[in-house]
Amino acid sequence: MIETVLSAGDLKLAALDNQVDGPVVIGLHGFLDNAESMKVLAPYFKAYRYIAVDLAGHGRSQHRPLGTHYNQADYIQDLYALLQSEQFSDVILVGHSLGGILASMFASLFPERVRAVVSIDACGPLVEDESTTQQQMRDAIINRFEKGQSQPRPVDLDRAVEARCKISDIPAVAARSILSRNLKEEADGQQFWSSDFRLRTKSILRLTEKQAENLLRAIVCPMLIIGASTSFKNLEANYPKRASWFKNARYEQLVGGHHIHMENTEDVGALISQFVEQL
Repeated sequence: MIETVLSAGDLKLAALDNQVDGPVVIGLHGFLDNAESMKVLAPYFKAYRYIAVDLAGHGRSQHRPLGTHYNQADYIQDLYALLQSEQFSDVILVGHSLGGILASMFASLFPERVRAVVSIDACGPLVEDESTTQQQMRDAIINRFEKGQSQPRPVDLDRAVEARCKISDIPAVAARSILSRNLKEEADGQQFWSSDFRLRTKSILRLTEKQAENLLRAIVCPMLIIGASTSFKNLEANYPKRASWFKNARYEQLVGGHHIHMENTEDVGALISQFVEQL
């Protein structure tokens, strides 16, 4: 995989690109991860141009301008701009967690641009009941203001890996590879986060269940949804609640945690490769 920079309108997105001359597959990582998370699937796309992207503010990609924030719809706007700027069409979207949510939402909004979707440990948007609207917005505004007052502090990678593993079921080796791409080293040798601190602020407003249903029912392309047996997402229980919303979806569950594609790469990769070859 070769380090590259792609245009998404005025935004520059860092990416890892196998630069193969073939149909385009775009890998979209999860929240606070980066392209390193999706790099592991590259060997399963030897006949495709596989591009693992750092979403805006993550990894080595450009941050949003001061005074702005990171809203889910903005990532979809970025993806649309990327396809327009790079003249990609009929793409296959492979997303993990947040990336899977974005892939399914993009396929809903622009069915003419998407050939297929693979969603790893994600089954459409996260939702909240409309009765929480006032509290969601209040909490997010206060949180965004408070986060904006904080100052950058040096990062100890070992401690960061330990902290990440405590709050997630991610293996330490996977956490280290992801977090290393989220770091930059200053001239004095100290390391700081290259990812934007504003990523850690609260969402201003989540969709409702009805809105999620409206979006997912509009997906027409084939979908492969992969659940992880020990993930906190618990797709085995949650997928059936939304299964009737999908026109052409297949659900498979494999052994592993939330970052199943990194800890059980062989099984996940083989399943995805089989799905893609049958399109």
